[in-house]
Amino acid sequence: MLQEQSRLFQRLLFFADFVLVAISWIAAYYIRFDLLRILGVWPPPEWVPLARYLGFLPWVLIVSTFVFWASGLYEPDRAQRLTRLIYSVVKSMGLGLLVVAATLSFYRELNFSRLHMILFGAITPTLMIALRLVLYTALRRARQQGKYLRRVLIVGAGDVGRRLEEAFRQYPWMGLEVVGFLDDHKTGPDILGTTGEAAALIDRFEAEGRPIHYVYLALPLSAATRIEMITDALSTRLAHVCLVPDLLQFNILNSRVTDVDGLPVIHLIDETPMEFRRVIKRVVDVVFSALVLLVAAPLMLAIAIAVKLSSPGPIFYRQERMGLNGHTFHMLKFRSMPVDAEERTGAVWARPGEPRATKVGAFLRKTSLDELPQFINVLKGDMSVVGPRPERPVFIRQFKERVPGYMLRHKVKAGITGWAQVNGWRGDTSLEKRIDYDLYYIQHWSLKFDFKIMLMTLWKGFINENAY
Repeated sequence: MLQEQSRLFQRLLFFADFVLVAISWIAAYYIRFDLLRILGVWPPPEWVPLARYLGFLPWVLIVSTFVFWASGLYEPDRAQRLTRLIYSVVKSMGLGLLVVAATLSFYRELNFSRLHMILFGAITPTLMIALRLVLYTALRRARQQGKYLRRVLIVGAGDVGRRLEEAFRQYPWMGLEVVGFLDDHKTGPDILGTTGEAAALIDRFEAEGRPIHYVYLALPLSAATRIEMITDALSTRLAHVCLVPDLLQFNILNSRVTDVDGLPVIHLIDETPMEFRRVIKRVVDVVFSALVLLVAAPLMLAIAIAVKLSSPGPIFYRQERMGLNGHTFHMLKFRSMPVDAEERTGAVWARPGEPRATKVGAFLRKTSLDELPQFINVLKGDMSVVGPRPERPVFIRQFKERVPGYMLRHKVKAGITGWAQVNGWRGDTSLEKRIDYDLYYIQHWSLKFDFKIMLMTLWKGFINENAY
């Protein structure tokens, strides 16, 4: 599915499935205890009131949705075929039914009808598959009309590259539009240049308002040096990069590999997949941010009054920052400078003894209290509690060519605190070191790592000699 829109699509499916599970549980009850009795097909030995079954519905919903997430049902895969998606639904529902039945078997006071469970296990996947068929049909029609398309550049116009293009044509519902090829040895109307022009071509399309979203490297294994060069060049861009080599004779372990019509696709530069751990991370973000805002409400009120009295202007300062996949958002801070501070200096980094800050603002910056409103950004979904600190687009344009791998930090959601910050790399410090720590965090991310950073922030992340 679409990387940007897939999140909304996944949420839609998640909440829709949540409702469908509830509908199926109730529908199975009425079929078992009312419809079959009326028809005289299978009269129940003992009638059980609906309220008894509804009492267990919350547990059924919790268990079912937990199993659905854990089994990878909502993991995005734009190149996933519909048959595989249906198989994923049936597999997830089968696991969910087993877990539900096993947990409910411990409740001895109510003898659950086996037929009810069978009906529930049949109705739920049927409705879930039907929903997906409707959504994918609508999505396919929309993409045939030119909506929700994502542009693809294929590097390598050989057999693998051409087969890849044909696969995209055979599965138009994926919404991948091939803009052309890059190749060092072939010519033709769809050959847009050589492999060395990949970065320049992406910049040109970006300037024309037609960004390229995916770059597929369909080069032979003998072109390893060329692949490395292209990957390094594209690491400063926001396009997702996928390698499509001829690796069918190898066993690939511990890698994120998908396929397009049987062609293995290794994701070299991509955002983190939407997996169950990421759902837990989001839940932690929401719960933790809500608690912080609730507990810190009196302090934030006092800060708001102090900011208002320190100089004329609004309480909050909204600054454009770049987050996940290059999307920009307005990050909130308590205002620490006069409203016209940047009219004379322009966009500049804060420096020691920041002369533009008010007295209240200088204190807020030193103690990082000016960043408390960013928990609102976390609740909105723009940021996470832990992640690479978001930067202003004006500075990113300067850094992305100078610092190798700089744009890779945008493959995860930006954070209020991060591994670089708790290790002292904030403010006017080595940008290269900061990126090294950010990339280390991305490569070694885990929930345990997040909690470690949050704890370290409490005693060494707020007040820092480089905070100004």
